[in-house]
Amino acid sequence: MTSTSRNSTSPTTLIRGGTVVGWQNGGHRILENGVVVYRGDSIVHVGRTWSGVVHEIVEAAGKLVCPGFISTHAHVSDHVGDRLVVDTGRRDFLRSGFLNYAPRRWPNGPGFSSPDNQDASLRYGFASLIRNGVTTVVHLDGGPGDGGKAITRIGAESGMRLYYGPYCNGGDYFFDDRGQLERHEDEAAGLASLDRAGEAIARFDGSAEGRLRGIVVFDELFQATPRLLRRVKELAAHLDVGITLHASEQVHEFHEILRRTMRTPIGWLEDEGFLGPEVILGHCIYVSGHRFTSYPFKGDLEAIAASGASVAHSPVALARRGVTLDSFQRYRDHGINLAIGTDSYPQDILAEMRWASLTCKVTERNNESASAAAVFEAATIGGAKALRRDDLGRLAPGAKADLVLVDLDTLRFGPIHDPIRALVYCGTGELVDTVIVAGRKLMENKSLIAWDEACILAEMRKGVKRVWSACADWHWSGQDIDEVFPPSLLPWEERLGSRKQRGLVVEP
Repeated sequence: MTSTSRNSTSPTTLIRGGTVVGWQNGGHRILENGVVVYRGDSIVHVGRTWSGVVHEIVEAAGKLVCPGFISTHAHVSDHVGDRLVVDTGRRDFLRSGFLNYAPRRWPNGPGFSSPDNQDASLRYGFASLIRNGVTTVVHLDGGPGDGGKAITRIGAESGMRLYYGPYCNGGDYFFDDRGQLERHEDEAAGLASLDRAGEAIARFDGSAEGRLRGIVVFDELFQATPRLLRRVKELAAHLDVGITLHASEQVHEFHEILRRTMRTPIGWLEDEGFLGPEVILGHCIYVSGHRFTSYPFKGDLEAIAASGASVAHSPVALARRGVTLDSFQRYRDHGINLAIGTDSYPQDILAEMRWASLTCKVTERNNESASAAAVFEAATIGGAKALRRDDLGRLAPGAKADLVLVDLDTLRFGPIHDPIRALVYCGTGELVDTVIVAGRKLMENKSLIAWDEACILAEMRKGVKRVWSACADWHWSGQDIDEVFPPSLLPWEERLGSRKQRGLVVEP
């Protein structure tokens, strides 16, 4: 049965009474006390009133009714490592976070992972995305090495839209016994991983009523070769899917590729014919003109814009490492399609929008840069354009029924003159009330429907504790977790002595 025939026989739902962010004349528009009507998995009407048949009514008074948010770069997991490196990490990695925990001991030591807790980790990731109003996610992660079976199974279970492809890479990082980081290229392994990824994508693409879609995920441009880049493009074209990768993420990467090819990373991709409208560049921080590169020349942003490629900006994870785009507004002014990623915990896309705006204002020293409207657009239409979907990121007839209702009647917001500025500068994911994907509710009254949140949290914490307690096994130094990643505050010291000395007696 086609989607159209399903929708023709499906019940009709009316959302009424809210502040609707509708799509009109090529842009988002605010419609106070408006209505959104959907049937099956698609929206059939947005406007002031609806006189047709209705089977269910959702009261949205006091709520903002938005298109579902799109995270174009996320690691859907418990983020065991990322939680350790904020405020810490080796200085010789020049702000890179993952290098502090992800590489294995050389040559074949234990890895930093929790394979026995994979399902709990994935459920935690998807639950966090839903709770924060994300309805579509592009997932980048190594996974359990099962060809995508776990992630696609749990992704389907979540009810979200998932873009995924098994990780491919042309190399890896290792630590030797002294803690020296080694990078090893392996083109043959990269080509083999692309073949396996292609087989997996062909198997699951379009499943779960079309909510699971394939995308070729090449982990790092830093680990690529010209042959691998050509194969990525060929595979994506053959499967008719998009491409995403971490690109220009590290200072080391920028200067090593510049030394090796005499071109910047983006310039190299341009030379290889890799850039195009199907490509999502994850992070894409260190480009020509970024002040940290010592390379003030033009060319990179112009090349990205001309190719139609998109940039997935994840500002929170970057800001934690003391870096940001230079700048969101500069990319936008060059005509680059900017999208928003949630990358790491807590997967709060409202916080990502806020940080995208504020870090840009500080970087540019311009309060008008990266407006609330611009970052909201990046989290909706920008993501849809990156995925080449004109049926996502907007509330309009014919678009998919992916909606988010945000509670505005809170002290957090207070009086509201401009709902989009209020959302971007005051909102948090905890204020998301209802999440709907393809006409199906995934969260209602701030409660997840598919899973028990308390159970997910408890299982995830058990798995994380196992990984952290085994730090001496997987970290090259053999030290425990608090030695490698010192906590913010020292623990309470228990001393022998009187009850008064131990803080157990309070004198009057």
